[in-house]
Amino acid sequence: MQMNRRIRKRQATMGLLLSMWDGESSCIGVVEDVSADGIMVSQIPSHFDEDSQECVTLVHTPLKDFKLSLAPCWRIETKNEMYQKVGFKIVAPISNWEQFVNETLEATGVY
Repeated sequence: MQMNRRIRKRQATMGLLLSMWDGESSCIGVVEDVSADGIMVSQIPSHFDEDSQECVTLVHTPLKDFKLSLAPCWRIETKNEMYQKVGFKIVAPISNWEQFVNETLEATGVY
């Protein structure tokens, strides 16, 4: 996997969770930051298959859940190797996701 090279502006998130399925197992992760075409997730159990080509996820926000297809780009294991942090590219982002990210970025003055 390659290192984190997102071009678009990111927005840190506070407390967003996601449910993810990699084709073998499911897990819950914590969304650290988002952009229009990428997402960084922490607290992913180490059994998550880093070689999976694509996984399906539901990002849970206060107003709506977003179903996204993600492709892992990079990962970092935590010190105790129980969890990992993974950077994902969003495969074919849906328009309402981009709208959510843009509104979030505008609200915080980042965009």
